[in-house]
Amino acid sequence: MEQPLQSQEKKIPLTKEEFWRRLREHKRKKEELIQKMEEYLRTEYKKRTGQEPESIEVW
Repeated sequence: MEQPLQSQEKKIPLTKEEFWRRLREHKRKKEELIQKMEEYLRTEYKKRTGQEPESIEVW
């Protein structure tokens, strides 16, 4: 039986710089997704009701 590829590779600990780079990238992608979701929800609400929403909660 073959082992999965990940278990065959040696796990190298992340450097501090790599950790922060990945964290910033994750936050950037999350903010981008939240903006897209908020825009979609606003347009759908306006189509349904004809009014602008007072607030939208996306978390």
